[in-house]
Amino acid sequence: MNTDHLNPEFEEAAQRLETDTQFRVLREVPKPFSSMPGNGVPPAGKCVCIIDLETSGIDPDRHKIIELALMMVFVSEDGHVLGHFGPLSWLEDPRDALEPEITMLTGLCNHHLTDHKINDAAVTGMLERADLLVAHNCAFEIGWLERRYPALKGKPWACSMCDLPWLQLGLDGRAQTALLNQHGWFSSAHRAAADVWSLFWLLGESRSGWLKGPRRTHLKRLLEAADQTTALVEARGAPFAAKERLRARGYSWHPAPRKVWAKEIAQIAVEHEETWFKIEGLPAPIVREITACERHR
Repeated sequence: MNTDHLNPEFEEAAQRLETDTQFRVLREVPKPFSSMPGNGVPPAGKCVCIIDLETSGIDPDRHKIIELALMMVFVSEDGHVLGHFGPLSWLEDPRDALEPEITMLTGLCNHHLTDHKINDAAVTGMLERADLLVAHNCAFEIGWLERRYPALKGKPWACSMCDLPWLQLGLDGRAQTALLNQHGWFSSAHRAAADVWSLFWLLGESRSGWLKGPRRTHLKRLLEAADQTTALVEARGAPFAAKERLRARGYSWHPAPRKVWAKEIAQIAVEHEETWFKIEGLPAPIVREITACERHR
């Protein structure tokens, strides 16, 4: 745990407090900083862009993006961070008054956004430069960003909420704040840039939990997950009466336009899953391979 940014006197007291099992200590995530090698030229390796949005509502067809933050992270083939810069963030005026709930959630008020505009050229350049886009619950970000930047369609994504085995790593829940807390950190801000930086900090942590194999960072595990080809099993033609069996099996309902119960599994498990459908008397499922370019869409 890197605690160089903390008051040494208080950190010493915190370490003493941690020796008592009746206490847990949370440390504040450091302020964002960039770290680029040499003269600042991006190093060779994979470029990962961490993304977060704040919006005026939950419907991309009716509401607007009011804040966008991006952070570029350069990683080696074995998943080690070679350099990073950002997060960079932009505000945008939605031209409509914010609902009070949005202000309470984001801390943004109407006057903070007046006459602000996202720099689409800068954002597009960063997003197109990235080899992989990352967000916590990226299905949300994809819906908004692909409407605004159609060129992103087909770009590979990784979801730090869904693509990492948090339970097997010995952690409760998948909310970013809770995961950060369980690693001993907290961030008091709830703005796009702060969330991007906190996610970067979280991905730099490591746990082994119940999983075998070498201990490695969550970022490395996420990159490995993004590289995997998996299978999407769709229960097309399954009767309405089978919904509870499908739900118990781990399937989730995908609304329009797909309107189907589906589950993502490892390719090695496809034959076993097809056998389950046969035993249950259900129509044979539709199975298709998916990669990071199709996953979460």
